[in-house]
Amino acid sequence: RIDKHKYGMVAACVIDPENRKVSSTSTFEQGLWQHAERNAINNYISKYGKIPKGSSIVTTLSPCNEEMDDRFGQSCTDLINFNHIKNVYCGYIDPSQDSPHAKYKLKETDIGKIKDLCKSFADTFLKKK
Repeated sequence: RIDKHKYGMVAACVIDPENRKVSSTSTFEQGLWQHAERNAINNYISKYGKIPKGSSIVTTLSPCNEEMDDRFGQSCTDLINFNHIKNVYCGYIDPSQDSPHAKYKLKETDIGKIKDLCKSFADTFLKKK
């Protein structure tokens, strides 16, 4: 059984060149996960329209890029590529995801306390049962 509260700890924020920010967490709807990056991108588009070039995403965990039966839509990497976002800053790089087709630059924080906190969030659902 999926613990919806644990997965809601992943958050993402789109920041555009005008410093407009739109964020979201992951959500669980109709039996599928909508990842935080997807929700933040969708919320940005709903509020401001097309995401401008030069925009970035800041997220708890690096974007997914593999097929997932329990996720709504394509991978976050594909969605980020489609929206021409060139920079992704994360608190922790997910070791279970490899992003060879990413068109963005991925940067993990070098602040130890933030990385440790983000890793502790990710460990709640990345650990094998």
